[in-house]
Amino acid sequence: MRNKILLFLLMVFSLTKTIKAQSPLFIPDTLSGSNISLYLADSVTHFYSGFNTHTIGYNGNYLGPTIVLHHGHHVTLQVHNQLTDTTTTHWHGLHVAPVNDGSPHNVILHGTTWSPSFTVLDKAATYWYHPHLHMKTMQQVLKGAAGLIIVRDSEEATLNLPRTYGVDDFPLVCQWKTFDANKQIVLSDDTDNVVMINGTINGFLNVPAQMVRFRILNGSSHRFFEFAMNDNRSFKQIGGDESLLNSPVSMNKFMLGPGERAEIVVDFSGQSGNTYYLKQLGTQLPAGYPGGPPDAMGMGTLAVLDNKDFNILQFNVTASTTIPNPVTSIPTKLTNNIITSSINAGTINFLLQGSPQMSMTNFTINGVQYQPNVINFYTLQDSVMIWNITNQSMMPHPWHIHGNHFFVKSINGTTPPANLQGRKDVVVVAPNGGTASIIMKYADFFDPIYPYMYHCHINSHEDNGMMGQFIVSSRLSSGINSLVNDEDAIKIFPNPAIADWTIKGTSTETLLECKLWNDAGQIIYQKKLEVTAGSYETIIPAKHFSSGVYLLQIIGNTSIQTIKICK
Repeated sequence: MRNKILLFLLMVFSLTKTIKAQSPLFIPDTLSGSNISLYLADSVTHFYSGFNTHTIGYNGNYLGPTIVLHHGHHVTLQVHNQLTDTTTTHWHGLHVAPVNDGSPHNVILHGTTWSPSFTVLDKAATYWYHPHLHMKTMQQVLKGAAGLIIVRDSEEATLNLPRTYGVDDFPLVCQWKTFDANKQIVLSDDTDNVVMINGTINGFLNVPAQMVRFRILNGSSHRFFEFAMNDNRSFKQIGGDESLLNSPVSMNKFMLGPGERAEIVVDFSGQSGNTYYLKQLGTQLPAGYPGGPPDAMGMGTLAVLDNKDFNILQFNVTASTTIPNPVTSIPTKLTNNIITSSINAGTINFLLQGSPQMSMTNFTINGVQYQPNVINFYTLQDSVMIWNITNQSMMPHPWHIHGNHFFVKSINGTTPPANLQGRKDVVVVAPNGGTASIIMKYADFFDPIYPYMYHCHINSHEDNGMMGQFIVSSRLSSGINSLVNDEDAIKIFPNPAIADWTIKGTSTETLLECKLWNDAGQIIYQKKLEVTAGSYETIIPAKHFSSGVYLLQIIGNTSIQTIKICK
């Protein structure tokens, strides 16, 4: 405790001694095309004059380029790991197969390249990418490894909306950070003392005197934002996590939890020469939410900027643009999101708890924490699922599901507000008995090996085990697409292995065949197995195989047993 107090005092002293001049807001470059390369590497960034801050970036010092994808196009993304550590890269919100998702199972070792390839199936919206290595997600994201993804489609292209990147359509990656006295990023989120946008502290942005679109991401590890304009003006929210909204929603403030996104349009028409600010309204966050006031029991971390209202980005309004023609009004109808029908839907319940119950740092889902080799449940392809989430812990949890969008049916038993009625992939579940009900359908992909993940998007909670995983199984149970986790019939150890797997099993047959498949559907090893007195044993050499997940099949005349093994 004494060390934490000293660190806090040092950071406050540092803030009072450092005067940070305003800087132009950094706007990330864009990458597009059918082949996109990302290079993740250690670097340094000059956030403060005279200081070299150790950071991580994709294709640069900090953060990464904005990737622009088009619905229906096929893309290959090559992620080159130039870190001195292992990593992954997760395409947050994209509807892809589990093998392409970038979850903790899609490991990228130091000096290697991961090359997922897929057709873009998503609607026009703002997505993002970031590392997702278990127990190191927070460390790598805090140091800067993240970037935005913009998906465009033919429907959005017909709408009269601002969409010229860097002219009337701007990305805003909003993050809380903790800097120590030496201006190094502290790999903890307890005492966040700086808010930055696009890696810029105390930034300004020149915006044209017309309607301007902002794509806003809460890319923080821990804290919530309550966004507003300093003059309390109304603006239009046009999009959420994974889609445009059915119609623009007029509002003058909105909350984003970690991982959530929103697209808003602010009208600066006729205001050339004026200055405005995007603000954090910390005093108006719900009690007990990180970044806001403590709850009735005094619970919650009060860092130097918590429970305060302050400016986070200055807007200098300049003359309107001539190319493109300025947007002066937006459509009253944007798209048609139809919530998934709940007819014949299955239901699964999730209980979020502190461990122990009053904990503010350690949490469980249905009484357990994440284990890499445990599948928490299975569902069938094309099944509609309703997830009912109840939060009995003392903290809110932004609940994220991989691989597919969902719709929010209710929050705390009531219909969600209009700005949360589009396609979502993060929903905030309030503390102390808060509930959320969501509905989804996994229609396109199944995989017997690779799971999809679900977890709290507060990075420290996720790294500490507030995460689970599930398999989407095919309705056709034949060949390589059937998975039998028959632990009584087949024993495999060690699993994961480093050098060799030992396989032991029982069978009523006298001769079996063993096959090992990789994630590309290729047989990489096979041999005959003789059964003696109803049992068999063999060793499969693993040292020459890459780290990852494999599918082992034990094949007889009348049966095929299939089980997942790891290297």
